[in-house]
Amino acid sequence: MDRTSINKARSVYYGMFASLFAFNFNESHHDSIIAAVNVLAEHPMDEESGMALKAMIQQLEALTFEGLKNEGNQIFFSPTTSHVPMTASFYDEKRDDGKKRVAMMNYVLNSNYRRNTDIFKENEDHIEFIALFLKTLIEEEIKGQEYAQCLAREVFEQILNPMIDTLSEKVFNHENSLFYKNAAIVLRSFAEFERLFLNVSRPAVSAYDEIAGPDIKARKVKKPPRQLVERNVEEFVSI
Repeated sequence: MDRTSINKARSVYYGMFASLFAFNFNESHHDSIIAAVNVLAEHPMDEESGMALKAMIQQLEALTFEGLKNEGNQIFFSPTTSHVPMTASFYDEKRDDGKKRVAMMNYVLNSNYRRNTDIFKENEDHIEFIALFLKTLIEEEIKGQEYAQCLAREVFEQILNPMIDTLSEKVFNHENSLFYKNAAIVLRSFAEFERLFLNVSRPAVSAYDEIAGPDIKARKVKKPPRQLVERNVEEFVSI
């Protein structure tokens, strides 16, 4: 298995998720999503995410920038629709600016990077920042920075892993989710791949799940764990 090729693919995924969950969604995010979806659809993680990526391509052909931005606003920011939290602290404690933010701040301090507060106004445990940070660490690993691999694994295990299933389910089930419904399927498949690739266990249940109660699952039938198999990822390049 070529770890570098896989890391290039992982970097594209994390870049796409950062754009999908961007707090200040702009045309560069829209363009990045289009580019990433077209690349990832050529070599999907599994059949289900492959179908979702192809559907996303078709939807993007019909959706303008304003259309995609409006759907995201209805899902993540509208006070009149179902709430989809975007910080790890909220999924951990049902409040923003909690222990997960402190943990993320410490992870950032252990890296070569810092949050640019002039550009990124949200907290360090916002899903956009988490995805961008993991993308950066993966790119650091590709360049030979030994610390980056261990740090990225810890960030995924401690910060993203506990929230990613509930986040994907809430996005999938949201009443205004159309394009993002397919994006949620891709996110869930990618999370399963990351757990296998990084040897990280699925969390038992998040604090948010215990408080909020069950949602309809994104998959109607729970599938057994898959074995990590070699995939054709040589053609992936960072976007």
